[in-house]
Amino acid sequence: MNVDKLVGNTPMIKIDYEYEGKKGSIYSKVEYYNYSGSIKDRIALYIIQNEKERGNLKDGQPIIEVTSGNTGIAFSAIGALLGHEVHIFMPDWVSLERRKLIQMYGAQVHLVSREDGGFKGALELVDDFADEIGAYKPLQFDNELNVEAQYMKTGQEIIDTLPDVNAFVSGIGTGGTLMGVGKRLKDHNPDAKVFALEPSTLSILKMGMDEGSHLIEGIGDDFIPGIVDEELIDDIVLIHDCDAINMSKRIAQELGLGIGISSGANFLASVIMDNDDLKIATVFP
Repeated sequence: MNVDKLVGNTPMIKIDYEYEGKKGSIYSKVEYYNYSGSIKDRIALYIIQNEKERGNLKDGQPIIEVTSGNTGIAFSAIGALLGHEVHIFMPDWVSLERRKLIQMYGAQVHLVSREDGGFKGALELVDDFADEIGAYKPLQFDNELNVEAQYMKTGQEIIDTLPDVNAFVSGIGTGGTLMGVGKRLKDHNPDAKVFALEPSTLSILKMGMDEGSHLIEGIGDDFIPGIVDEELIDDIVLIHDCDAINMSKRIAQELGLGIGISSGANFLASVIMDNDDLKIATVFP
């Protein structure tokens, strides 16, 4: 099976809105059309293919990654297809649904509690385990291939569809989507704006918080990923859990789009930042 045909080239939709007296349009890539249902399929496939070409990943070699959700699902699905045993380390507060999806693809889930360090603890635990089983570590939070995948693929697709796009909005999980698409748009148009989204209850970049919790899975971990270049970001929008949830429900009910909370957050942040001078693109990851 040619998985390349099942990843990327997702539809872009135009959504007209009226919000608090303001009217406009937001353009979004609908990423659940990807192979395992999220934008993370792009980076999983791109990293696996490029690292095999470079000789850093061998056929059949185990893959081990730390993730709060969709990246784990993507590596599990694509890894299964391409013949790799996959191990996913994740915080134990990640939804049961995501854990079961990962296990459905045959991957092994390793849960890490807050007492054992949560996300940061998981990042430390994978090193010894990877050495023990001879696994390849994508290290998505520090891997420039993560950014490159979004630059070469998602960013270019947005420009091909919407040549006059001049702004991009996205939450920060690994930072790959925001950095990759943001860099591509700024290379296309130096005046383009890049707006980051953070949960209002765990805002590291804008508010300097070092702890907190939120319900927007996939973004807002309690550290700044190594691939995030703060100089690329023009502004940061804070979104509360309840507002993201309500927006995702509204989009589902009014447009029939079955999106998650992070997509609702991306759309709401886009609406907040929108003005007459901007043509904003975002993603439903």
